[in-house]
Amino acid sequence: MTKVVFQVGMLGFFVSAIYFGTQGMLLMDMVLRSFIVFIAIVLGQTVVFVIVASMKNTKKAEHVRPHAEPHHPPAAEATGTQPTTPS
Repeated sequence: MTKVVFQVGMLGFFVSAIYFGTQGMLLMDMVLRSFIVFIAIVLGQTVVFVIVASMKNTKKAEHVRPHAEPHHPPAAEATGTQPTTPS
């Protein structure tokens, strides 16, 4: 998944570099603005993927029932004596 995010970011970088290059900008300005576009695309995709992943985890958590604790019978009433082992 990280490869897809990086590749789409690189696509945005190069497309914006071509666009800014046709506007007659200086090389450094063109590269800086294209890098800003790259960072924005990568951060946007990351946020979307984190939100989608958290929504999937929430849906799974709703359908999974927590395991009920096993029912243990009440302990025998204490009579004040300790069980002893035969000697």
